[in-house]
Amino acid sequence: MQDYETMVRKCYDHLIKKYKYLFAKKDSDEFFLIGNAFAFYVFVDRRDRRADVRYVNLDMLGNIKTHTLMYVQKQRYKQEDFALYGTPEDIDGRIRSDMIVASAGLLNHCHDILLGDKNWLEGYPDQGDYSRHVANFLAPYFRAQGYEVNLRNQ
Repeated sequence: MQDYETMVRKCYDHLIKKYKYLFAKKDSDEFFLIGNAFAFYVFVDRRDRRADVRYVNLDMLGNIKTHTLMYVQKQRYKQEDFALYGTPEDIDGRIRSDMIVASAGLLNHCHDILLGDKNWLEGYPDQGDYSRHVANFLAPYFRAQGYEVNLRNQ
């Protein structure tokens, strides 16, 4: 089993440095790149043998919602981004490839999202889901940035 923290740091290092995100580790499979009133949630799904990145939005009412970036990938990523996946031969290689494609596509085609512009969410097919564990983890970071955060008990 891979040290996923090292893998995430390596695959997303260029985004962390360029956009000055705060890196936070929730546990051995869940990590956050925290911007101003938003974050990217990078996680490893060992059962499905994949990695994913989601966008976490803190809206004007203080609600935290998590959005899939699947539609952004379909709309903006190019074949060259997906070609970076390569031909991994093991589970950790596939997980690393998922991270490489996601981070490269974001860097190459999503500067607005990376800078914190939330206009792309208007009309976006995924209206976002509330995740208690994501919200509870990120609430102190957003509050430290000076934002009001509403946590719902669900």
